[in-house]
Amino acid sequence: MSSSSKAKLDQKLNGYAQLNPTDKTRDFLRDFFKVLSPDGQKHLADDVSECANDEQLQQLVRSIENSLLIPLKAQGGKTPTDITPSPRPGVEGSIENFKGQNTEPITRGPQSQLQHHCLERDGYKCVATGRYSGNHAHPQNAPTTYLEAAHIIPFALGSFQSNDHEAVNRHAKIWVNLRRYFPVLRRLSFTSEQINSEKNVLMLSMMLQKEFGQLTVIFEATGVAHQYRIKTFPDAVTDAIQNLPRNRLVKFRVHKGNWELPDPALLKIHACIGNFLHMSGQAEIIDKVLKDFEDCGGLAPDGSSNLEDLLAVSRLSLLPTNVNETPDSKKSTEKQRPMEQQGRQQAKRFDTENQPWGY
Repeated sequence: MSSSSKAKLDQKLNGYAQLNPTDKTRDFLRDFFKVLSPDGQKHLADDVSECANDEQLQQLVRSIENSLLIPLKAQGGKTPTDITPSPRPGVEGSIENFKGQNTEPITRGPQSQLQHHCLERDGYKCVATGRYSGNHAHPQNAPTTYLEAAHIIPFALGSFQSNDHEAVNRHAKIWVNLRRYFPVLRRLSFTSEQINSEKNVLMLSMMLQKEFGQLTVIFEATGVAHQYRIKTFPDAVTDAIQNLPRNRLVKFRVHKGNWELPDPALLKIHACIGNFLHMSGQAEIIDKVLKDFEDCGGLAPDGSSNLEDLLAVSRLSLLPTNVNETPDSKKSTEKQRPMEQQGRQQAKRFDTENQPWGY
């Protein structure tokens, strides 16, 4: 942790006046700072320091919430259609520069080949439990499971309509923030166009793939090349994690072919977000807001929902993240739900949940 960056962050946050006892703006920013690498910490400290007032600090938190946390956490690829802009100076220029790169959206065309490569590389086994794919040749009496390909950086963060101005703008805002706080992505020259690459995918059992996507299961580096300690959080489904090795240690290796192993830097980003979500309580908050939205499309009956968060989520656009969809899986028709925001309006979302494709 950079002491100068921390001092800069603390100097600003020590002067922050809480709106009410439940205002977690200061805690949020301090917790987020803790999980970042030194270069990411520097950027966050700069952004905090440059906030002109408490309102801009609150705006910075909302920007991180709906341009990073919700897109990475929400199941089914829910990404905000309306993203709170970061208050940091120059962010609009960064967004325009990113859009000027003319990044192409990714498609599902290469999925079958990608899955084949990763299955071959990982030995037709779940990299976490060692269980074989029941749909491929395996040793007699060996424990088997259904395997699914898990993206480290979600598929939805590369899927957008290139002819939709709002979608292009949303995509740029997410990636500008992602690269700001995780500068390693720039050093790796990793863009959304590389989401469908072997270094961003690992084969997991069907239930573990879901937990990994929900960031309730993460892989933390051990200091040994491609060796990780599997960390699980209390909200992980017990059936999904019961077959993990007792010492929780796994080492990735190429069983066949010359395909890249999952990139340690990408897994570190995934782990950082997972750790932050749980240490800050944001995982529970986001899950509750999403559940309120899915259940009733509005405030919980007891009024316990955070109105601002719920209204932000009620404008989510559901985009598929799961690469394991059957070719003939059906897409549901458009649904609409009412919401309260500056009078009665209609909130639109598209249900594009994928059917799992087991291996």
